[in-house]
Amino acid sequence: MIFFPTGTDRRLKRTPWVNYTLIAVNVVVFILTANNIDLVHEYFYAFQTAIDAGPRATIPNRPWVLNYYLLPGDGSVVQYFSYQFLHAGWMHLIMNMVFLYVFGSGVEDRLGKVGYLFFYLAGGVVAGLGHGLMETNPVLGASGSVAAVTGAYLALFPLSNVTIVYWFIVFGSFEISSIVLILFQVVQDALFQVGGIGNTAYLAHLAGYTCGFTIGMGLLLARILPREPYDMLSLIEHRRRRAQFNKLAKQGYRPWEHNKPGDPPGKGSPAPVTEQEAAIMKDRTAISAALTDHDLTQAATLYADLLKQHPEQVMGQQQQLDIANQLMSEARYADSASAYQLFLVTYKNYADRQQVQLILGLIFARYLDQRQRAKELLTQAIPRLHGDELTLAKQVLKEIG
Repeated sequence: MIFFPTGTDRRLKRTPWVNYTLIAVNVVVFILTANNIDLVHEYFYAFQTAIDAGPRATIPNRPWVLNYYLLPGDGSVVQYFSYQFLHAGWMHLIMNMVFLYVFGSGVEDRLGKVGYLFFYLAGGVVAGLGHGLMETNPVLGASGSVAAVTGAYLALFPLSNVTIVYWFIVFGSFEISSIVLILFQVVQDALFQVGGIGNTAYLAHLAGYTCGFTIGMGLLLARILPREPYDMLSLIEHRRRRAQFNKLAKQGYRPWEHNKPGDPPGKGSPAPVTEQEAAIMKDRTAISAALTDHDLTQAATLYADLLKQHPEQVMGQQQQLDIANQLMSEARYADSASAYQLFLVTYKNYADRQQVQLILGLIFARYLDQRQRAKELLTQAIPRLHGDELTLAKQVLKEIG
């Protein structure tokens, strides 16, 4: 049975050019070195044969490309970077690049182009160090770097769905949660390492997974990366709160009855909930359920209906932004403007606030004919915009005078 991932349901905010470039460089390097890689295989075989034959045997010439393998104990710093771009064959290259394409694009989207490039190379270095701790065999390939990317993806997007294509008599596909797929890969590599199965640098994989996951979690903990409702840290915090709630409930605490620990069961009166509050809670639950099911169209429709009855209702930070973006993509400009405005009012410390101001300014300028409001938003955003976004903001300001 053959299976491999082809994509995720994680929506990208920008084109992952660095990831595409890394894939292209790996392919080009493989094409340029493929013949020499074959010579390395022949060299090792002939070298071993010469050793077995004794001192009179002829030692073959060492292929130049072997100098760019990672040779544990060699002491060359260059090798820790160069080995990441060499591959032993087409299948070795294709599988690494498939995983890099699927998981690397999302990680670059969160880390940014420069941060992602340094992270990718650092992940390969750490993977090489992990291999060299217990192994002396030469190693090549992007597997360690890709493992680091995969580990970071686990920390950042554990609940995203990955599409898997398989071939077993017939072709087919299915979706699986990234946390299940990645943990399966980690456990499989660990078992293969312990069992000595195959001729693969599993320690490099495991070191890469550990490096990527640790860096991803560290960036979330330090809030260097903006938090999302479904990152690994959020899942852990949710599980902790749930455990605390269950513990209090077992002690007799019923928050809906205003009980305190130690009070007898049933003490207290139920908190009053008006019909309006109950209706709002029901609508918000339906919106959250649609988002959990990745049905953004339904979530956006439900939220727009909610705003008609209750114009001040705001969802969680990422939920609100996803809904606003979806309304914008569906050309529902008035509804999307309301959603973006509520986002700006509620989440004043959002790291990329200027981008939301830019989008909202565009909506007011080009679709809702509210030029003064557009001018205010774009003027506020411009000091923190760069590149194409800055050019666009200035162009729209010029359009509206």
